[in-house]
Amino acid sequence: MYNCLFLSLTCLCILSGHDAEECVTSILAKRGSVNVPEGGTLSLSCVVQHCGDDGWTGGWGLSTEGQFLLFSPTPRHHLSNVTLTTNRTRLLMDILNVNQSDYGMYQCQITWVEGYTSVGHMTHVNITAATPPTSIWKVYSRVAVYVSTCLVITLVLVLGLACHRRSKVPSQPPPIPPPNPPPRSRSARKDKPPTPKPKPKIELVYAALSKGCLEQPDPNPQREAAQPTVYSSLRFS
Repeated sequence: MYNCLFLSLTCLCILSGHDAEECVTSILAKRGSVNVPEGGTLSLSCVVQHCGDDGWTGGWGLSTEGQFLLFSPTPRHHLSNVTLTTNRTRLLMDILNVNQSDYGMYQCQITWVEGYTSVGHMTHVNITAATPPTSIWKVYSRVAVYVSTCLVITLVLVLGLACHRRSKVPSQPPPIPPPNPPPRSRSARKDKPPTPKPKPKIELVYAALSKGCLEQPDPNPQREAAQPTVYSSLRFS
């Protein structure tokens, strides 16, 4: 009896779980708003829960004045489908180089095999002004300032390390300069020739002695008179 009750409860849980997991065709999308700068790229996506039915058609479109315009692939509009599971597929649309004409309400619209149509929540797309070039240059300038600051800090660190290593090397004494030569005398200069010394003058002095001056009376007359002598001398001055 207990076994039959247990099997009954198990079958009831399985059936209830099967009913809870029953697939319902729908479009899974959220309402939202997107701001895109002019000249940029708009990317939109939604999920189609088709429950394994491959007979559905449709895709992304634009609602304008009560009409729905379904997009087709163009050089600006890129459409693609990505299979998520056997029951779900993601629809993607990328619009390149957007302009003010791309402003509006976008949504997914699917037509099922049974003939009825499902739509997803609308996404409001607002086209803003293009990013001015000055802001791009500001970003570049900030990057340049950051890079230059890093380079300066690295250079300072390298120079500091080099100075620290150089301070550890023992310094050599300065070389002793050679002694200065003695000053030359003025007489040794070549620009002025030496003054010649004057030659001494030779003077000649003559002296004459007469015979009368040299004669003296002889006290002894008996003696014979001596012969006179004449003297001469030379004096140099």
